[in-house]
Amino acid sequence: MTIACSSSDYLDVTYQPDLRILVGRWLRLVTEEEALRGYDCLLATARQYDAHYWLLDIRRRHRSAPAMLDWLLHTYYNQLVRELGPPVRLVYFMAPGLRQEFQHDNTVPEPHTYHADEPFRMNQCITEAEAVAWLLAEQRVHQA
Repeated sequence: MTIACSSSDYLDVTYQPDLRILVGRWLRLVTEEEALRGYDCLLATARQYDAHYWLLDIRRRHRSAPAMLDWLLHTYYNQLVRELGPPVRLVYFMAPGLRQEFQHDNTVPEPHTYHADEPFRMNQCITEAEAVAWLLAEQRVHQA
């Protein structure tokens, strides 16, 4: 079952209560202003459903600008933990080329750099099945 939460011409947000996963699908390239509005929408929806496990599909987007990446890494992800409470787990479902870029330039922390008990952890996957499997595994760790 999927609950449609919000949709615009650039972002579709749904919640899957059976999996306890918030899904944000970026539908096209976005401006910085649209990206900020989209991330605000994702957080508002997460608050509504107490969603701590997120899958963000960014296959239709290019890499974020350095200032946006800095904001995500140093402000937004911390805000998620403050507002939702730990744990917060976020996985980016992305094109293989973008995944390779991130692996080569170390701009975004690799999954193995996070400790299992950290309040925020992030992963990057090139298949949706892999992304969902990681989120479900993270849920099992925190239910134990």
